[in-house]
Amino acid sequence: MRSKLWILAACAGLAVALPSSAADHFGDSVPAAPVAPRATVICRGVQNVPVTADAEQALPLHLVASLNCGEQVSILSDSRGYTLQVGTLDGKTGYVARLYLSAGPALPAPAARPVEAAANPNGIARWQSGAPGTDRFYNGTAMVESLTANGVTVQVSLQDTGWKLRASVAVANASGSQVHVNPTSFTLDELAPRLRSLRYQNPEQLGKSRTHQAFATQASAIAPPSAVYVTSTSQTRRIIVSAPNFLAELAQPDQSSVFYEAVLGPHEKASGSVWFERDKNLQQLNLRIFVDDQIFEFPLSFPQNN
Repeated sequence: MRSKLWILAACAGLAVALPSSAADHFGDSVPAAPVAPRATVICRGVQNVPVTADAEQALPLHLVASLNCGEQVSILSDSRGYTLQVGTLDGKTGYVARLYLSAGPALPAPAARPVEAAANPNGIARWQSGAPGTDRFYNGTAMVESLTANGVTVQVSLQDTGWKLRASVAVANASGSQVHVNPTSFTLDELAPRLRSLRYQNPEQLGKSRTHQAFATQASAIAPPSAVYVTSTSQTRRIIVSAPNFLAELAQPDQSSVFYEAVLGPHEKASGSVWFERDKNLQQLNLRIFVDDQIFEFPLSFPQNN
């Protein structure tokens, strides 16, 4: 009888010990839940950063939220594209352009420095997403393409007013010598749905037929998907960090913001609006800005639903 009681007590003790032992064993093998990495919002010349419902950030923008400089977000997914999926502190989710995020705690935005685009033996520099010397950011709700070559930075955004096409243009000279810029030489070509040149519009003539439509934006152009830099070999001495927003003062264009012919000395800049003829159902366009003997090309696209 004593032998049976001893066996039962031993079994009971083993039964009590097993759950604790098993718990310790499995507890060691279960990894802790991953913590989403965090990033800090860097406003690169804009007042706030849009969070959109779609990763492409197609226009018109479907805003989920607007982020302030220095605000913290959680990185939910990263497809290595133009945008990342983020979560805000108030529980909203959406997509933010990668260039507005910096990993780690809040840090001051890096100071802008002179940059060089890839070598352009034919004198033509073409904007391509991800290429040396290129950047893009939002000035309000308008997307700006920025391109630097030979010390000259050109930034453009294009809006459809429903009456004329208005290009906001800024030229900043850090080349060390004077450059000449004449807006009457700028060209805007429609590539699709049909091929044609859209004529430059004399601002003085537009002033005579003054209308609010010249300034009321119906849609803003974006970079087409085809404008992506695919060459991995860089031919540049310095790579762009981020371009300052030279168009910030043109957020509300008016008749006084016309871009006039100018000769820019070192460290001088000029900005203003240039108007072009408008065509219906615009899709693919190419804007050319002439600075001395250099040509800066900007591919632009209007979504078909506009």
